[in-house]
Amino acid sequence: MKRFIAAILCVGLIAAVSVGCGYKDALSKENKATQATEATGSSATADEPKPADFKDNLEGLISYFTELEYLAMKDGKLDESSVTVMDASLIGAKEGKKFITAYGGKAITIELYEYDLKNLNDTAKTVVESVKNSGEFTILDLPSVKAYLSNNEKYLMIYTDSSIDDANPDKESDNYKHREEVIKNFKSFI
Repeated sequence: MKRFIAAILCVGLIAAVSVGCGYKDALSKENKATQATEATGSSATADEPKPADFKDNLEGLISYFTELEYLAMKDGKLDESSVTVMDASLIGAKEGKKFITAYGGKAITIELYEYDLKNLNDTAKTVVESVKNSGEFTILDLPSVKAYLSNNEKYLMIYTDSSIDDANPDKESDNYKHREEVIKNFKSFI
């Protein structure tokens, strides 16, 4: 029980401290994207990064998300102060990182994990199967967590945007559309 309370307090503290990280950059990115869309009539460009241009590992996925500007940016690069190394072993993953960012003025967290598909332990198998079957998983005695697997099942993403009501989402909201875009690009990574 003490671990549970400590974990919740830790997550809350990190979220509270980090909410402002990348806020200005995220709003700047959103404004640039809006201007580009208005100027061209489309958000897609010929220079948009492709998953095949990146290494097939967690750092490659992070670089891909950085190029797509899904993560907090500072001076044109990933804002390292928005990154937390996670204990990936809790879900049987090889490694994982959490990123605090913002979109539409709302705080977002994106957790990215990589699995070693040749050496999945029992925890990894349980988490991957649960996400494949129900789109969520549970660890310890914590509530279930909504998650996404990449098409090759090597990567897992947890995307949290409290402005989206998952029970009754506003599918026309910018944040919902942004989340769906992030999920689509995540799933297609390598």
